[in-house]
Amino acid sequence: MFENKTLRLIFFIIAAAVFAAYVAGLNIDVTRDAGKYATVSKEIYQNGNFINLTIHGEAYDQKPPMLFWLGALGFTIGKISNFWFKLPVLLLVFAGFYWAFRLGESLYNKRVGFLTGIMSAFSFIYLMYSMDIHTDTPLQAFVILAFWQLFEFIKTKKNKHWILGFTAIGLAMLTKGPIGAAIPAFAVLGHLFLKRDFKSLLDYRWYLGVLLSFIIVSPALIGLMNQFGWEGIRFFFWENNVGRITGSYVKATNDPIFYVHNIAYLFLPWSLLFFIAVFMEFKTLIKNKFRSMEYFTLTGIWIYFIILNSASSQLPNYIFSIVPLIAVLTAKWLDIAITNRKTLYKVFSIVQRYVVLLLWAGIFIISFYLFPTPDWYMMIMVFAGIILTYFISTKVSDTPLKIIFPSLIVFVCLAFIMNVHVFPYMFSFQAPPKAARYFTEYAEKGDTLFNYHYDEYELFFYSEPQAIQLYSAEEIKTVAGKRGTWIFTDAKGFKEIDSLDISSEIVFEYKHLYLNRPAGFISPRTRNKVLQPMYLIKY
Repeated sequence: MFENKTLRLIFFIIAAAVFAAYVAGLNIDVTRDAGKYATVSKEIYQNGNFINLTIHGEAYDQKPPMLFWLGALGFTIGKISNFWFKLPVLLLVFAGFYWAFRLGESLYNKRVGFLTGIMSAFSFIYLMYSMDIHTDTPLQAFVILAFWQLFEFIKTKKNKHWILGFTAIGLAMLTKGPIGAAIPAFAVLGHLFLKRDFKSLLDYRWYLGVLLSFIIVSPALIGLMNQFGWEGIRFFFWENNVGRITGSYVKATNDPIFYVHNIAYLFLPWSLLFFIAVFMEFKTLIKNKFRSMEYFTLTGIWIYFIILNSASSQLPNYIFSIVPLIAVLTAKWLDIAITNRKTLYKVFSIVQRYVVLLLWAGIFIISFYLFPTPDWYMMIMVFAGIILTYFISTKVSDTPLKIIFPSLIVFVCLAFIMNVHVFPYMFSFQAPPKAARYFTEYAEKGDTLFNYHYDEYELFFYSEPQAIQLYSAEEIKTVAGKRGTWIFTDAKGFKEIDSLDISSEIVFEYKHLYLNRPAGFISPRTRNKVLQPMYLIKY
């Protein structure tokens, strides 16, 4: 695909640019779930206990420890900061791009592998969740490693592949529980059953592999047993994954097409190509009476996809773990179109041309209206990208690059604007990091920061010494008014504290954006209306 030296150079420049855009996201503040995970990582680093997890000093059971170990590793190498919390995860994400390439190559051919890696690296979901860290971020990397190694094991029967495959499953379970084993199981068992390869299931190494995975996940089970007893074990294997699906643990309103419209933006700029690939895949399967060379993508994607869409608890990041398989399926049909389906290639080409045009239009709307950027170099980058896109579209004859390169260029420009300008601006309206940093800088020896009536955890991550949680109005009465006491709270908490009629030395009011409700913030006309007051009080 890169016989032309000029195009090869352009690709390496684009790859370097997208790498820089990912790295730019490392310094953006953590909030909500990411703030919680950073706080657990900080406490592991400070107390040295890697097994019995805590958050603000209390036993923690919501997630297994792998993400927190990665964060603590970053703090050990560098310091407690956004950058060092996210960097080990980002390196794992980059490794996942290579594993996605190898999976596509193993399932089909080298070009499908290359396209799979490219579509993963240049997609919005990877950019967003490498900046806003979730447990699904490292989970997807371990899952794709398991896919690749277990498919290689099915093909070659070599010991190294089943060991690496089940090690990856163990690490996936150590990241988010049994779902880390379920997703690869859907792909592997579905493939073997639809291939009628029942003899392979008699191989004893499959069952030794299950034992290996349990040995790897044992630190999480030991920690839960130590702190919560058998209830912790039951929570790990049932409530924390299955309970979210059935609604017994987390109740929510179900949207049966939630992940359809989420993929439409999360897998940009490739989402429309994916929808076309899905149509072609099922059309071909029906025509061939469901005979296929592989069923990994079929059962690996759709069993989990159906479960997610019928689940009670639905969040966009839940789909992340099968995005590499989504990329494989899309790459497969793009490769077919390029090699021997001129009509299909024309459809892909037209669709992707409109996607690129819409994304350029979106970049201009973002840059000049929604979030005007004062940085001249961003505008130079955008106009250079448009010129380069025009050059490739009109002068390059290489068919694969003609459809791929314009998408890569527009994505790089969008990625830079989002991670260098838009996301930092949005996250700058987070009150807890501001309050915590002010306390850390100006608190006197012996001063204590308390958190009241705010349910997230950023305050604990950014404050030093770490904030203490208050749970009730009675607890507020015992600390309010004491010299050296600082209290961070929301409007309701401030009203309660103000009713005590105790004079304070300082009261700071911050305008806070709840990032689980960002829709109103996007429009400049409604931006100020969604900001909520939060307070830092010093006695």
